[in-house]
Amino acid sequence: MDEPANLYIGGFAGLLKRQEKRQRRFLNIEEVLPPADIDLAALFDRITPAPPQHFEDALRYSALRKRLELQIQFEGQPEILHLHALLIAISRRDDMPPLAERLFFRIWEELGARLVPLLTTRWLISSATTFSDIGRTGDQRALGMGLSILFDMIKLSDSERRLSGKPGRSPFVTSPDGKNFPLAFDLYPYAYRGGDLDKVMLARLWQLGERDITIRPLAFAMLKKVMTDPRSIFARTQEIKKSLRKDA
Repeated sequence: MDEPANLYIGGFAGLLKRQEKRQRRFLNIEEVLPPADIDLAALFDRITPAPPQHFEDALRYSALRKRLELQIQFEGQPEILHLHALLIAISRRDDMPPLAERLFFRIWEELGARLVPLLTTRWLISSATTFSDIGRTGDQRALGMGLSILFDMIKLSDSERRLSGKPGRSPFVTSPDGKNFPLAFDLYPYAYRGGDLDKVMLARLWQLGERDITIRPLAFAMLKKVMTDPRSIFARTQEIKKSLRKDA
């Protein structure tokens, strides 16, 4: 029997080859990092200045180029955001220097609760991904991966849904002809009457957050977004359940 065709050209070998290129280590990282004992709290009060040169004028693949590129994004904002983003960018490449790792964990261990309110959802997700890659405990790595995948899948799911022209707050209505198509991988469909998949998923992530004080501010901030934003698949699931209870 013939193997089914890969959805992605080259299959996983192709995906891994692409990923390896993205993980190429930055050059001259030490030149852009502050000392290990820098006063991180002071960076909340210092404003990121305009970059002194265009990032494309810096050496390609250099850490300086990445720092200048991020400096454009964070100009006028607290310097702690610029440094934090740079450390995340460095962490995504091979052979993260010990100094960069130490600074990342200093930020989260000493000032995580203060940092979280300043981060956009994009950088919350990036922070979670970094914990999944370099977390110092099993809980940090598991929770970082769980949060990262959770938000990435919400983005994929709701981006496809957006093509329908329906707002995120509104569940799809039942097909008028009553057709029900099978799910991928022959999965059983979610049971809107009595199903608890969504509740178990969120509760398990919250429990992991309770167990680790370093990643806790990040985890709780991200999970509270899922709990309160009325535009995601989680919110629509609750609306469908409410409507079924009314019809019962």
